[in-house]
Amino acid sequence: MTKVSTGSVRDARPPEMLVRATNPLVRCVVRSPLGRFIPALALVDHVGRRSGHRRRVVVGWHELDGRAFVVTPAVWRANFSGSAPARVRQHGRTRSMRGTLVSDAVLVADTLAAFFAAGGSPASCGLRIDADHPIDAHDVEIVGRSIVWFDLEA
Repeated sequence: MTKVSTGSVRDARPPEMLVRATNPLVRCVVRSPLGRFIPALALVDHVGRRSGHRRRVVVGWHELDGRAFVVTPAVWRANFSGSAPARVRQHGRTRSMRGTLVSDAVLVADTLAAFFAAGGSPASCGLRIDADHPIDAHDVEIVGRSIVWFDLEA
């Protein structure tokens, strides 16, 4: 994982080796009854669109205006291009949801700005942002973030 920066916005994700080492434990905790006490994390279970393999990804879970989303630079996000089903384990319950990838830098920046204005933390999105710096599309492109919106399946 290469750390990237625009100067005012920096990638602040934990080291990849730490994530790889702790993810199996975190997956177990999120799936267990203890998971209901960790609303900021979720387990997204989905099928790779090319490989067809089932994947379980631990993600930071965010909400804005009653909708759930994940902010990520990870390659698994492409599985939600054009929308795809997923089983999401979050806050002690599992739900069938549909994830939709948004990669447009302007839309991602607008969503992040609204999330931060509503009290959301840049650190929860794996970002460090200088005080009083409004995130913009250029920042989003440099740090490689996209959003996957998750809505309940109808």
